[in-house]
Amino acid sequence: MKFAIVVAALLLVGGAESRFRYERALPAPRVLVAFEPDGLMFAHAKPGFADLRVLDRDGETVPWRPLPQVDAAIQSVQVLNSGTRAGAAVALLDLGSRPRQYDRIDLEIPTKDFVGRVTVSGSDRRGGPFTRLSTTGIYDIEGARSARSTTAVVPPSDFRFLALRATGARRIAGAVVTGRGERQRLVRRRHALLDSPVVGQSSVYLLDFGVPRLPVSELSVSSATRVYERPVLVEGSNDRERWQLLTRARLFRFRGSRSAPVAFLSRSRYLRVTIENGDDPPLADVHLETRGPSSAILLEPGHRPPFRLLYGGPTVKAPSYEFARIPAPAPAVVLGPSQLRPEQVNPSFEPPPDTRSFAERNPRLIQAALALTAFMLCLGGFLALRRRT
Repeated sequence: MKFAIVVAALLLVGGAESRFRYERALPAPRVLVAFEPDGLMFAHAKPGFADLRVLDRDGETVPWRPLPQVDAAIQSVQVLNSGTRAGAAVALLDLGSRPRQYDRIDLEIPTKDFVGRVTVSGSDRRGGPFTRLSTTGIYDIEGARSARSTTAVVPPSDFRFLALRATGARRIAGAVVTGRGERQRLVRRRHALLDSPVVGQSSVYLLDFGVPRLPVSELSVSSATRVYERPVLVEGSNDRERWQLLTRARLFRFRGSRSAPVAFLSRSRYLRVTIENGDDPPLADVHLETRGPSSAILLEPGHRPPFRLLYGGPTVKAPSYEFARIPAPAPAVVLGPSQLRPEQVNPSFEPPPDTRSFAERNPRLIQAALALTAFMLCLGGFLALRRRT
């Protein structure tokens, strides 16, 4: 009976185990669980993990689905008294009688080509008194690849009224206030720091994620230097020879400041972060942290762990599970990428037969044969012409 169950499970995973190149184990508590894929899964599985199959402890197929991202109805808050005072743009935000907890304010600032700071203060009463929460650097940089950041970062707060003062800007036209639970979930991406030399007037940091295709969308930079404001470039590459500019930004630190992360989108193996020092000394004790959007996979409840993951199937088609079409339950726990056991090559993997033609499989041989034929024709023509003369 158990043998029949295993055979049925293999049929459900889209064929024999020999179709999957890689496997690994996932220990998990016996609760509704989701897990974050690591870099090796992004590199070796099909896009969207279409070739992923999961088996439970008994060898039965475990249906899965992407864990739905937060789909909160984010609305702009009411902006009052927008204007200028002492050369700075000011405004008062009213979050309503039941404000929720928030930690980020995305400002609509129509001003172009500026560098400034926005200071945020909070109060439960429109007339104050106000408590200073933070100051964040904001900017809009024109150039070959424009850079813009008008996000204010604050400690988790729930004040109803927020007083804003932004230098460098002419007007605050709107604002969206969000908390961590209202934004896309981000996962920390592990990387190795390969190099951090000082080249001329710049400090260059080379980050290696080990594999390509791992999505990275955010970079936070911190330093022990007490005060600084410097330009930064972020570039991506898969071979460390050809680099693509991902974004330009500015790094800030000053009294009472909280810097917003640098946003971009990369699926490159390497990131090169260049901090332009100008005539100032390099920043001290620089720490770089990268994050990417969550790709958590939710497993159907009712199956016994540990789980076995199979992927890397060139001929395996995407599964069709009813579990992926019904409303998704909230997981009791989301396991991080480090919870996955090391990836292993499936010993029973059999590469699919090569159905390409002889010419497609041996392009160099065909090119050499054509070159040889052309040479023989030329030689024959030359000899024939010589005999005539």
